[in-house]
Amino acid sequence: MEDRLRTMNIHTLPQSAITRCRFYILVPSHYREDNTCKCDDPQERAKMIREWGYKPSNFDGIPLQEEKP
Repeated sequence: MEDRLRTMNIHTLPQSAITRCRFYILVPSHYREDNTCKCDDPQERAKMIREWGYKPSNFDGIPLQEEKP
């Protein structure tokens, strides 16, 4: 157990980043390195609908990011 703790990556996320997300999601992977939430990311949104029980209508007013070629 001690070895795991020595090599574990710890990610911090300011409370202000969480409160900027409409859904106050506490999963660190939902946030980018710049602390913005991924609610506007097409893949993340699809996961939220598929795995977390959100509905497409929950995202009204949150435009999707342009997909990068």
